[in-house]
Amino acid sequence: MKQNLKQWLSMLCLGMTGLSATAWADVGTPVDCGTVECEAIRELRSLFAAESGYFGENDVFTLNLGSAGFAPAACPNGSRAPVPGAGWVSGCNFSYKVTGITPHPSPGFTAVAQGVAGTPSAGITLQIGTHPVSGRLFWLERQGVRRDVDSAECLPPQSFTCEAQLREARSNLASIHVAEQAHFAERDNYSTNLPLIGFVPEGCSNGTRAAVPDASWVAGCRFIYKVTLDGTTGFTATAKAVTGATEGSVLTLTESGQTVITPSYPASCQ
Repeated sequence: MKQNLKQWLSMLCLGMTGLSATAWADVGTPVDCGTVECEAIRELRSLFAAESGYFGENDVFTLNLGSAGFAPAACPNGSRAPVPGAGWVSGCNFSYKVTGITPHPSPGFTAVAQGVAGTPSAGITLQIGTHPVSGRLFWLERQGVRRDVDSAECLPPQSFTCEAQLREARSNLASIHVAEQAHFAERDNYSTNLPLIGFVPEGCSNGTRAAVPDASWVAGCRFIYKVTLDGTTGFTATAKAVTGATEGSVLTLTESGQTVITPSYPASCQ
């Protein structure tokens, strides 16, 4: 199936609303089907980033999307969807609102995107929010049929490659490098305890994480992560794909910032 992944996924565009949550979570290849749903998917990702940034500065989430810096784009002609009520912010075909905030000690939030009656977005609702296991939960419901939204969904067509799937590992390895260097600056040593140094990767949008072989690994969505030490002045961080089209691929990064990639997928998928 991996060798025909591009063709198979392009066929999914014809019937995406029928995908099961499990099947979509396993696919993991960037898809842009040009549907109206992609507007809301992209904007809710921006909303999630805006709320996360606001939390980083203020230690709380906010119901005021303007305060968080979230401003969805209007239609090309300048029009916007009607605002359903207080607290809503409208883009082209959808309106957006933070519907709930959970305070400390377990802070979190949920937000929705709502389609507009009489338009192509009618009957479509999306929800995104924090999740205690995966870090983020993201689903879409159309005409009563609900599915999870994959982290790679609705990206530009040029992202439609297996190589692009490695971005989860690239991004997280960069985060590990920053965390390890900060830890070294404070304590004059590196650490194999990734949660201790503040590295907790985001899981899948359906609330799950990859399976780990033992406690030395930390799970993301499709990759698992581990750090080994090279004496007292060096380390190697490893990311290994355990599911999806890039399963078996391994990326390593050292304290110097050098990355080595050992891909494991068909050449036709590059």
